[in-house]
Amino acid sequence: MRGLSLFALGAIVAAASPAAAQKSKDTLRLAINDPFTIVSSYCVPVDEVGYFTRGIYDTLIAFDEHNQKFVPQLAKSWTRINPTTVEYELRDDITFHNGNKFDADDVITTDQFLQDPAIKIQYKNRYSWVKKIEKLSPYKIRIESHQVMAVDMQAIAYRFRIQDAESYNTLADKCDYGRLTPYGTGPYKVVSADRNQGVLVERFEGSKLDPKYSPAPIKRIHGIPLPDRQTQIAQLLTGGVDIVRNVSPDNAVELAKNPNLEISTLPTASFFYIVLDAAGRSGQKAVQDPRVRKAILLALDRNAIIKNIVPGGQTGVAEKMMGYCFATNTGCKYSVKYDEYNPAEAKRLLAEAGYADGFDIVYDVFAPNKPIGEAIAGELLKVGIRATINSVPINVFYKKWTGGETNMVSVAYPTSSFPDVGNILDTFFGGDRDYARDPIIQKAMEDGERELDPAKRADIFEKALNRMTEQSYVMAFSSVATVFAHSKDTAVRKSALRAGDYTINDHYWK
Repeated sequence: MRGLSLFALGAIVAAASPAAAQKSKDTLRLAINDPFTIVSSYCVPVDEVGYFTRGIYDTLIAFDEHNQKFVPQLAKSWTRINPTTVEYELRDDITFHNGNKFDADDVITTDQFLQDPAIKIQYKNRYSWVKKIEKLSPYKIRIESHQVMAVDMQAIAYRFRIQDAESYNTLADKCDYGRLTPYGTGPYKVVSADRNQGVLVERFEGSKLDPKYSPAPIKRIHGIPLPDRQTQIAQLLTGGVDIVRNVSPDNAVELAKNPNLEISTLPTASFFYIVLDAAGRSGQKAVQDPRVRKAILLALDRNAIIKNIVPGGQTGVAEKMMGYCFATNTGCKYSVKYDEYNPAEAKRLLAEAGYADGFDIVYDVFAPNKPIGEAIAGELLKVGIRATINSVPINVFYKKWTGGETNMVSVAYPTSSFPDVGNILDTFFGGDRDYARDPIIQKAMEDGERELDPAKRADIFEKALNRMTEQSYVMAFSSVATVFAHSKDTAVRKSALRAGDYTINDHYWK
């Protein structure tokens, strides 16, 4: 069942009183799927945490994706000294939310946190490229990489969110920073984070950043944990929350009938993906056969699923993808595209591989994407593949994925978190996230990381992107729109920095 039934939803829409947006109190209430008490993308690297932290913690520089240029944040200028070294002049007028002054020590301490082998965080290898950060003065640093890294400045812009050294040094458990001392320098500060009450942030009046790139249009934003989609929609209709993200297409149609609500369907740089266990890590034998993997992908009527199930598909905002990256991702180049829907060929390949009667597979799907997963499972059943849907919260999803426990897995991946093909490859084929173990892909990852010339980098990545499609290791099923259902008093606007991503900074009152 996708959210509320259409009959029940229609009845509520007709009967609902006006949604009481908290405009007079300058507090926006946002429904979130998974409760979190650690407000840190380092220690809890999931979408909903990032939706908040990108407005709380700042980086030294940012990347204006619309104009393809770096812009100042905590650093006011920068100079590349050589292929492995960049110097940054830091601002001397920045304070953290607790009043402590920002300086070079905070950058160095943040890096020490990321490099410390005793601190276990996901994606730790994303920070190991830093050889050292040298303090040249209280407001000047030099960042040196171990070797030439094509995206060293992009990594600083997207991944290094600076923490207060003084607060950090008081903690025994360093991931408690996001729970006990979540102090950043951003336009929003954390007021509270509670598993039951949710996370509350408030505009930081002491922010010195450019409001064009780091706005705080609404004074307070309250993320309210409502794991059940039906409850989220009911709360929206009865005024318990002001905005719900990622509503399903059928629910969006019904909710649009309420004169007190609006639907905003906005494009993103995210795609819904399928990963198959080609390496056999989970013990699933069938999908180790490339014929079976190809059959799975051939069996999917993507056009129908996107149009009827994928958010934004009905309006054409969500589209079928033919490769594992967007044109706006740096280094995106491929010449091998996904095959079109062909269930007859899928059955033939299954029979050739010894599975004429089909087989059983467990399909792990992130809970909010369950409707898409159910539609995919329905298509697979038509060719004899019996997929059991396992709807999981994001923490369970990552644990199973990195633990080698998934036969087949899907969730939406936000390329906008680091819009570079090298990052996409690392996410899906790096370390304990690799379910292919293909030497061609691994070599392309290594070579591409060290190539500074953009055209040559794209040529290198083309080999990996083509290989992924040829072997049916993964599929970027479709792009994903963000469908916001919200009070008519609110609006969601595109960021001046990000081309396909939204955060708490992008919510406004009308």
